[in-house]
Amino acid sequence: MRKPFTLCMLKDNPDAVATCARWEHEEWGRPLAETLPDFAAAQTDRLPLTVVALDAMGKPAGMVSLWTDDCPLRPDLTPWLASLYVTPEARGQGLGGALLARAEAEARRLGIPRLHLMTQHSEAHYRTHGWHTFDRIDGPGSMRGAVLMRKDFQPHAAVARNRYGALASP
Repeated sequence: MRKPFTLCMLKDNPDAVATCARWEHEEWGRPLAETLPDFAAAQTDRLPLTVVALDAMGKPAGMVSLWTDDCPLRPDLTPWLASLYVTPEARGQGLGGALLARAEAEARRLGIPRLHLMTQHSEAHYRTHGWHTFDRIDGPGSMRGAVLMRKDFQPHAAVARNRYGALASP
């Protein structure tokens, strides 16, 4: 049986910042000294942006982020879908797919025409959601043997936005 989850912006739920930072540290090895300020800086109307999933009791159960950069080996690419994480007890209930869909919807809302992501183990999963592999890299840590993927979105003709999600000047 699927449990109910609520997807909301991390900026509107600051009590979840430390949990998201801890997940980032434990799953991908980024130091907490870096992750805490990154997640505390999450926005709702521009990047960086993080969506957090809360279970029926209000406890964080997953997250996904949109960042301007995520791969030091490819500083030419921006923006990125990053940090898609679901707690072990919440897996198998479609939450990862729901978080991915919400992040893609937020990218569209911000007028982002293309997202990139980096993964070591989930290439097939992302492919089923319309993502396309375009490069392979081999760097340290979470970049070892990773693939780079992208997904293009149709721009909304009625709203012009710059690459950071702010309304563009006429």
